[in-house]
Amino acid sequence: MDHAKPSANHENYSQLDLSGKLIIKAQLGDDIRRIPVYNEDITYDELVLMMQRVFRGKINTNDDITIKHKDEDGDLITIFDSSDLSFAIQCSRILKLTLFVNGLPCSLESDQVKHIRKELQQIRDRVNQLLDSLEPEATTVSGSAPDQKHINGNLQYTR
Repeated sequence: MDHAKPSANHENYSQLDLSGKLIIKAQLGDDIRRIPVYNEDITYDELVLMMQRVFRGKINTNDDITIKHKDEDGDLITIFDSSDLSFAIQCSRILKLTLFVNGLPCSLESDQVKHIRKELQQIRDRVNQLLDSLEPEATTVSGSAPDQKHINGNLQYTR
């Protein structure tokens, strides 16, 4: 019986040594990238250039970029210069960054708004169903029920 051996690429990947290396996890909106960094003496300007390359098409060279890292308390701390970056690297081997472009965290807010709007619409629809079930059956002289529609959250009967 012939057993397949792992490919050379698989063996090389599994032997890749990231111990002691700096890992940057950068988030722009709902896009999160994991970047191994082999030179820990990275400057702030180099970090900005790296983020522009990693998020190519989402960040332009003329965009105002604010980079924040998540500290041990879960707070987002602004990285303003190379000194702030060095301090953040000293605090953690995995640097969790959140990028804000032109003051906004990109599409994350709009995605959250869409999700909340959908949830609220589902709640509204369920409340309307429950209210409808409490209404007595309305019948007309001919025995047919009138058409129902909701106007401004109120149940209206029409002909």
